[in-house]
Amino acid sequence: MEPKIRRKFKAVPIALSTAVSAATTIRWDDVAGGALLMGTVSTNASSIQLWASGTTDGTFGRVYNADGSAADITLAPSVTEARVYALPDACYGAGAIKLVSAGTNSTAAVCIVTLKT
Repeated sequence: MEPKIRRKFKAVPIALSTAVSAATTIRWDDVAGGALLMGTVSTNASSIQLWASGTTDGTFGRVYNADGSAADITLAPSVTEARVYALPDACYGAGAIKLVSAGTNSTAAVCIVTLKT
């Protein structure tokens, strides 16, 4: 049976970096949701930071929740299976985002960001 309603999405391959300047810029102004699909990675990998800007070529700042805590993705890494992490709601007011590794233990992971448009 063919679905009556089909959501559009796009997949953006990214390479994780520990430097904001080297991180992939993802246009976020036309997005209604997203997820980070992350391949197998060292069990020492800890978190992914979210950085945001009003535009793709603007100045990026770290994303925080309303309570002042960092809107990071806490990883539950595995060396045997891929993991999928929802992107935090705190970044939905931004025009562009970057995902930045908090440590080198996750920079070798194969990653795709899926965006619901």
